[in-house]
Amino acid sequence: MILLEDISTNRFERNFNQIIEESGIRIPRNEIFPGNYYSFEIESTNFNPDRIPNTKEEYDYMVEKGYPTVNRQYVDLNPFGPVFYHENWNNVVLQLNLKVLPPKLRSAVVMSHINIAESDLGRINAFNDDETMKPYEMFKEGLRICAVKPSILEPILGEIKLGYAINAYKKERINNPRLLEWDKIGEIPQASIDSRGVFVSRNLINIGGLFEQFLDLKQY
Repeated sequence: MILLEDISTNRFERNFNQIIEESGIRIPRNEIFPGNYYSFEIESTNFNPDRIPNTKEEYDYMVEKGYPTVNRQYVDLNPFGPVFYHENWNNVVLQLNLKVLPPKLRSAVVMSHINIAESDLGRINAFNDDETMKPYEMFKEGLRICAVKPSILEPILGEIKLGYAINAYKKERINNPRLLEWDKIGEIPQASIDSRGVFVSRNLINIGGLFEQFLDLKQY
């Protein structure tokens, strides 16, 4: 079993944006593959933070009136996290946004992901300064790491579900994708809080309120 202290290279010194600026590799959209960690900039034409609902009732009202809205109490235009396999993965990207998870949950999820993929880590040169296997090579080889689904990561969290932190993006909405290779994975579990690009509903006030919502199981 791989422990946090074995791999951590960032003990709250750097946030996700700083990690990506230092180590993120710019790639074209067609090189986004399941099983790897990415940062995105999401197309935000006509985005209005006032359309983020405070309650389910407010969301239902906006839908009834035909107002543009979102079905959760936050929007992140600069998400970061692992991308998962699904049947339409080549057109729609399914990503777990680690930025909106409370730090302790995020660390637990990342370490769970690492240990589930442990049998593949040597093959892809994770935690190694040598050249890391490219995402398309990992996918072509059919590595288990590319087939991990969110439901496999949830048991470690007890009653808390990851769905509220998972978003689906059409590839054409993704700008400036950057890959964080597996040899930099030690930067992620204890990254400092990063609210860049995150907008929350008025009643949550800030990203701290979003973290509390996860812990209180009050997601809708």
